[in-house]
Amino acid sequence: PKAVLWDQPLSTVNQNAYVNQEFTDNPTYSAYLADDFVADSAWAVGTIFVPGGGWNGFTTLANASALNFLIYTDEGGVPAGDPSGAGAPPIWAMSVAPTDPQVVISTGSSGLESNVTLTVPSFVILPPGHYWLVFYPSLAFAGGGQYGRQPADTTNGLTGQFINPGGGFGYGTAWQNWSVVGVTQADIAFRLEGIVLTPLTITFDVTAEAEDTPV
Repeated sequence: PKAVLWDQPLSTVNQNAYVNQEFTDNPTYSAYLADDFVADSAWAVGTIFVPGGGWNGFTTLANASALNFLIYTDEGGVPAGDPSGAGAPPIWAMSVAPTDPQVVISTGSSGLESNVTLTVPSFVILPPGHYWLVFYPSLAFAGGGQYGRQPADTTNGLTGQFINPGGGFGYGTAWQNWSVVGVTQADIAFRLEGIVLTPLTITFDVTAEAEDTPV
């Protein structure tokens, strides 16, 4: 049975959404949020849940052309790469249509269809380590509005990170603390469910017998 592997619940004091979207019609403004998690043993991740919100005409994640989930390794306190293709590639990535049967889009805290749950086929197997989760929709601003992720009240691991590779927002183009977009919480809300993989140890006894050799 699946268990909660990592949980950063939606904040009770700040449920604002902060920009996190591939703007397919204005890519210089595409911006991505990432937060870290630590697997202290091997994990098989089966479900990823991400709450979010929208504004400027956003109504539903169903208007996205794709929903994108990525896991990066850590490199000096930030993700080793980013969705623009810079740096190291993700160790796991999955892009699905909003209509994919592995996806459930549900109502978020603002009353819009802005939460997403992905059931991962065959699980994501992670050895013990330090990782970063990225989720974002590919969504045109025209007709789709803006989508963002929301903070958590936890203080697990490192502070959430923001990147705008095209530089459209004027904050620079490298990973940086997501406080740059005006949030005061350290963590970004998400939940991972799956199975903790325990090492399998096999023991056995061997008895060796020598055969008589004819002289």
